[in-house]
Amino acid sequence: MLWLLPIGVLAVASASILIRLTPADPVAIAFWRLALATLIVAPFAAARGLPRGRELAYSVASGVLLAVHFLSWIPSLFLTTVAASTTLVNIHPVVMLLFTRALRERVGKWAVAGVLVATAGALLTTFAPGGLLGNALAILGAVSFAGYLALGRVVRSAVNTWGYVAVAYGSAAAVSLLAGAVLGSNLFNYSWQVFAMFLLIASIPMMAGHTVFNYLLGKYRAITVATSVLGEPVGATLLAALLLGETPAGYVETPVGALPLQAVGIAATLVGILLVVWEEIKTGR
Repeated sequence: MLWLLPIGVLAVASASILIRLTPADPVAIAFWRLALATLIVAPFAAARGLPRGRELAYSVASGVLLAVHFLSWIPSLFLTTVAASTTLVNIHPVVMLLFTRALRERVGKWAVAGVLVATAGALLTTFAPGGLLGNALAILGAVSFAGYLALGRVVRSAVNTWGYVAVAYGSAAAVSLLAGAVLGSNLFNYSWQVFAMFLLIASIPMMAGHTVFNYLLGKYRAITVATSVLGEPVGATLLAALLLGETPAGYVETPVGALPLQAVGIAATLVGILLVVWEEIKTGR
């Protein structure tokens, strides 16, 4: 099932571009992304069953962290560059390493090396750091995303994918709705074209991205899934350069001459991801 990882990465890589192209309040984007995703998964969850007891509590807590992730990261996209935002929000594998003992997951030297190499590559992908507030929000999004994946790993060991994501996405949507009410955000007064963008965001990066990752959390280590998501800034940076004209500058000297810093970062990120996935395959998990 590891072949699903590149599908999920490609899906989430489109999120930042779709969000930047959506003329709506960032809180509204977060709310509708989550609310529409909840409606999509609800029939499947009804058929498969919802979590109970401890798993239900963990699913709700996971949803709260997911809401914090979106409510911090989505605004950051409007306060800094796509490359900087998606790079910083994807340093979560470093945080995930701190959770591995609590999750009772064994992480070998290759996975540790892969996380460090991939993270370094993700940081190299962008040369210009962007706005301070946007960067800080992206980092908050990274920490909350790591917690979301860690709790998801715990729940998915005992609960089906649909039941878990229905509760997590629904809880996150409720928190986003409350945040919108407190902040006085415009959540509903949009044209059908904007709502079409909301649906697109819910369908591609949410369903084909997050839901795929949540499915894989039931089969593979959280650190493997977390590190694979580091492919997002690679795809997002390339899409931003193509569609938004955002091209991070900077070159690095190598034995073969000067290479674009972005290209070096992309290569390092992919190498790091491959190291972690290789260890996953090697251990036979």
